[in-house]
Amino acid sequence: MQILKRAIKPQDCISFLHIYSTTWGTAGDICLIRESVAETGLCKFIGHKVRLVLPKGMERHYLGGLPVIKVAGHVGDGHPKDKNSLWEIYEGVSREVAIAAIKPWGFKLVDIDAEMYHN
Repeated sequence: MQILKRAIKPQDCISFLHIYSTTWGTAGDICLIRESVAETGLCKFIGHKVRLVLPKGMERHYLGGLPVIKVAGHVGDGHPKDKNSLWEIYEGVSREVAIAAIKPWGFKLVDIDAEMYHN
């Protein structure tokens, strides 16, 4: 029996900023939702359209009843929308996907590896 491998086709996704209040202040996540999924829901997702290759099963969270991928979380003080905000990649998300999702927003990723070598 021969196993056939198929390439995963790029899909249009929406990179959006989810801001919410917590007991300690304002927090934020940069999330991805597949455009085909976003169109089926009652919620409107406003963000940047990106074309990515995403394997199935990356969606582990739900917003508005629809599956989303949380890519990065806001770290540090200040509001998540500030241009100098720093963002940390969530576990299980590749650096390439995170860079593609964050790039349209102009935010910076915290480089964990570089910090480990400087301390």
